[in-house]
Amino acid sequence: MKESLTKKERLGKKSDLNRIFASGRVFKCRGAKILFLKSSLPYSRFAVTIVRKFGTAVERNYTKRIFREFFRKQKKEMDQSYDIVFVLYPGDYSYQNRLDQFSYLVKRADIV
Repeated sequence: MKESLTKKERLGKKSDLNRIFASGRVFKCRGAKILFLKSSLPYSRFAVTIVRKFGTAVERNYTKRIFREFFRKQKKEMDQSYDIVFVLYPGDYSYQNRLDQFSYLVKRADIV
């Protein structure tokens, strides 16, 4: 499996996102939420969304970029395929805090 995050591994269609938001399982922690569904594809797909009034564009893009990087590093450890959406909330979170949120949610959802 390639280590990069390829285009096919990104969730982008509104219909896919609506399906996950409507019937996906949800786990929450302070500052983030994960929604996921089991997929029939041979690989997992991923998306990051940000709530409104998150901050500046620089803050939004940085936060999404680091979550994509966390997923890219963890995807080879996933034994099954899922469609995963992370919803991120504003706050004064450091890189380590965001990594802890990602790790907690992925373990809680039993994805890794």
